[in-house]
This record gives sequence, C-alpha cells and structure tokens, in this order.
Amino acid sequence: MDARVSIRFLPCVYLLLSLLLLLSPASAGEIEPRTLTVTDPAGVGLDVTVYPAAGDRLYLWLLPQAGEHANHARFGHELAAMGIEVWQVDLLDAHFLPRTNESMRSLDGVSVAALLRAANTQTGKQVMLVASGRPAITALRGLRQWQEDGPEAAYVLGAALAFPNLMVDTPVAGAPAEFVDVVQATSLPVYLLQPTQGVYRWHLDEILADLRRGGSAVFVQMVPDVRDFYYLRRSEPEPEEAAAAGRLPAQLLQAGRLLASVRRPLEAAPMPETARDIEAGRGLVARDQRPPVNDFTLTDHLGDEQSLSDYAGQVVLLNFWASWCPPCVHEIPSMNRMAETLGDGFAIVSVNYQESAEHITAFMDEVQVDFPVLMDFDGRVAADWRVFAFPSSFILGRDGRVRFSVNSAIEWDDPDVIGIVEALMAEQQ
Repeated sequence: MDARVSIRFLPCVYLLLSLLLLLSPASAGEIEPRTLTVTDPAGVGLDVTVYPAAGDRLYLWLLPQAGEHANHARFGHELAAMGIEVWQVDLLDAHFLPRTNESMRSLDGVSVAALLRAANTQTGKQVMLVASGRPAITALRGLRQWQEDGPEAAYVLGAALAFPNLMVDTPVAGAPAEFVDVVQATSLPVYLLQPTQGVYRWHLDEILADLRRGGSAVFVQMVPDVRDFYYLRRSEPEPEEAAAAGRLPAQLLQAGRLLASVRRPLEAAPMPETARDIEAGRGLVARDQRPPVNDFTLTDHLGDEQSLSDYAGQVVLLNFWASWCPPCVHEIPSMNRMAETLGDGFAIVSVNYQESAEHITAFMDEVQVDFPVLMDFDGRVAADWRVFAFPSSFILGRDGRVRFSVNSAIEWDDPDVIGIVEALMAEQQ
C-alpha cells in the first residue's frame, strides 16, 4: 500500500462516540442557530446557518443538491452539543443556480475556500468540510483552492464525504467511470462514508486510486445495510436508514479526530496534464462490444437459478433496476408491451439491485412484471456491467454482444425502438 494513503475500515469506533449523544448536557437546552453572511472574492454573498459550540473544531457543511433536509438541523444541534461548531451553506442558492447536476458540477472552489478562511478567521478553530453526493466535487475543489490561495497555517483538516459522486458525468451504461480531475489533485486528507448498498460500493478501489495519485490520506467507513442518500430521504426512511442516520454525528466526530492526526500539506497537488473525458450520452446509444459479454448466474425472486447464457441465440433486453427508483417502475409496462409485440426470439432479463426476494415478490403482487427478475443481492453483477444509474439497460444481439445501451428510462414499445430490435432479430449469427 502506498505510504501516503491510509485506508482504514472503522466498523466499531463510532459506537463508543455515540454515547456522547446520550451523555451530552441536555440541561443547557437546545442550541439556537444564528445566521451570518460571508462574501467571496467574486462578490457572492454566502448565507451561513451557524450552530455555535465551545470546542476547537468547526464543520463546514455544504448542503446537498436538493437543498436543506430536516436532518441537517438535527445534525447541527447534535454536533454542537458534542462541542463541534457547525456552519451550513447552500451554494446553489447563493449562486442563484437551478438544482441540476450540471449546476452542481459547474461550481468551482472559490466560494468554499472563502468560507474556510472566514470560519477560521472568525472562530480560530480547525475546519473540516462535510459534503455528500455531487457537492463532494465542490468540496475537493474548495480544498485545493484554499491551498492555492497560500494559507499560512494548516487549520483545514480535510473533508468528510458521504457517498460522494465524483464522476465527470453519468457515463453510457457499460462505459467506465471517469472522475473529475481534482480527485487526482487532492493532497489533503479525506474520510469516506460508503454505504454497502451504494452504487459506488464495488468501484471504491477506483476512487481510492485517483485520490492516491494526489497524495491524500484516506479513511473509509463502510455503512452497512443502506444505500446512497440514506440520511436524506424525503419520504419515511427504512429502519436501517434511520439507525444509520442516527450514527452519523458520532462518525463525523471520529472523522475530525482522524483527519487531525495525519499530515495536512499546505501545497496543492498538481492537476493532471490531460483533461479527463467520458463517453456520455442520453437515450439509446449504439454499442458494439466485442467479444461477447461475460455470463452470470443469479437466482430469481422465487429462488430458481438462471444464467444469461440461458438466452443464447435470442435478442435480449438486460435491464438493471430497483423498486425504489420511480423511472424504473415507470418503464415496466412498456417493457411488458415490448415483449408481447416482439414474441419468440426476444427476451427480457431484469436484474434487481440489492433488494430482498420477499420485497420484490410483494412488489410484483402490486405491479405486473411479465419477465424474469434476477436478484443481484450484493450488487456485484451491476458493478461488473458498469451500471452507475438506475435504470440502466443493454440490448444484446443474437451473438451475445452488447449492441445498444441506455442509462435512463425510455418507452420500450416506441416504434423506433421496436424497429431497432426487430433488425437485430433478423440478423444471422
């Protein structure tokens, strides 16, 4: 292992820290947040919600793309009771940007660097960034911008990133992921919270390899039995998600202690010499993968084994989906109609992502599904097929090669789609 990178899995330490939540002095009452405004060098006013605390550390929390969640106030109060001051800021709101993927990826690190400086100047405290999902990109850009601005002291601890989405864009289904350049140019330490059922669980080594290039010390905390965005659900969370969310303040407390214990260089790592790019596209994208794809064997929701090779010689629609994904559910009726229209020589094989057979059986009692549902309990098959978004689908020719892919929901019985598949069915092997 590269000596510059520490990769540590921390399954139990935060359990002891969770006791702090119970032992924190409730007699002081709930801390009242206040607001302040920081102006960055471009003149943008950044409104900050502050949960003050008397300790020597401050967590600068970049709110997610969807905006503030009720849990953010909860976590602010809990961390403040543990002696951690919390500043929370909504960068998209401050920059008057729409809440889109493109807006979030467009943010540079200037505003974040200004917030890091203001947090230390106004409080004298060490500062750690906290972000999740796509704002993790802005967090890393902010760390590097702070270094480029020439700080005189290493008061920035690094970043704690939950289920970070560090991709340039969602790639075409089946194409490799490419991460933004700043991942390779991060030298400050990083603490990753990775859900075991998250999309990037089996791509973690790729993320760590890019961070390693910049010299970042990395700590990894696996979060069991939950998927990405587990503490940001807008609907009623599952019990496992609620329990994992309850552990987050203690995990972040541990993150600050770990990042404070390792080297924090003031010099920015060099940016990669060549720009990263990915094969991106929307809708049905033509592919021609040679040789034929690898086979896999999974059990269906009834417990019977099926293999992809069982469908050799047919044109196959291979669909990766989950019941919690509204677009996945939306396209099921059109897939049923597609199968009925095309008949013999065509098959749909769907792969459910990390849900239980019992849950899918109950789901199929409510939603008509006219094709096999195979259970990818640990997500390895989806990872092997480079699935980064749901739904993602592949159309395989009669020879077993991937001929088309799509990483979004479409109307599968659209005449143009039916025509494409019929042409594949007419081909000779």
